[in-house]
Amino acid sequence: MKLNLRSIDLNLLPVFDAIMEAGQLSRAAESLGMSQPAISAALQRLRHTFADTLFVRTHHGMTPTPRARELHDQLGPQLAALRDTLNPDNRFDPATSQRHFRILSLDYFEMVVLGPLLARLRQQAPQVVLEILSANDDMPDELHKGRADLSVDAFVADDDRLQRSVLLQERLSVIARKGHPTIKGRCNKQQFLDAEHVVLPDRNRQLPLDQILNAPGWQRRTGARVTQFASMLAVCGGSDLIATVPDRLAQQYAETMQLQVLPFPVDLPPVPIYMIWSPAQQRDPAHRWLRQQLEQTIAQEPAP
Repeated sequence: MKLNLRSIDLNLLPVFDAIMEAGQLSRAAESLGMSQPAISAALQRLRHTFADTLFVRTHHGMTPTPRARELHDQLGPQLAALRDTLNPDNRFDPATSQRHFRILSLDYFEMVVLGPLLARLRQQAPQVVLEILSANDDMPDELHKGRADLSVDAFVADDDRLQRSVLLQERLSVIARKGHPTIKGRCNKQQFLDAEHVVLPDRNRQLPLDQILNAPGWQRRTGARVTQFASMLAVCGGSDLIATVPDRLAQQYAETMQLQVLPFPVDLPPVPIYMIWSPAQQRDPAHRWLRQQLEQTIAQEPAP
């Protein structure tokens, strides 16, 4: 039987969406301009309407139930599209916009992509601001709760709600300082295993490199663990440690850092680098514009 929408208070749906996005009643109330008692009352009506608890209070905030996640997957994009349709201020003009975008990524993005991207943006959007935040395992929550607009990363979270698109394919190369005592112009497997390596922290997910290094006979010697790619380049340039890094990064800074850029000892498949965003941003004109600018920036950069 067809549901009679008049039996449902549709004003409750933005409340449900706000709690899902904020993860806390106080933040949801603030975003909607409601009082705490009013949003608590609205949540009770939502629970009655959908015959489900919907949210469970934990020390992390309001955790959605499976039914709430299912509803949000279906209703979230529809509400976002409705807002776009009804909001006359949602038209985006790059020339006058002062939008502040927050992008989650490693310093790879800052060192390789950010410069060309900003040069491109300044031709169209002189007042737009980009803020780069460090990517970590909280990325899905940061995107869903609106604390970040976009993530650029090789690691894709196990969250089917997130939108994603391959921005580029990146090869991995070995770097060693020019004048290295044993690695000169090439790096075979034995040289790779004999050398000390500078590495990044583990991130609880595996790339093709990790699959190789976890195989029998591929245990590398870790001499230093650092927090960012820039430190890997500096350590390799000033010592006999070596590293495995994205080829675009290595090629761009090889001359400045006096580094050799060498093929990995065995064939590795390229690593996809993704743009990842919340479905709530899918139809936003400004967000769509930013994604297009990123894609066009990469398309115009010469492949390594």
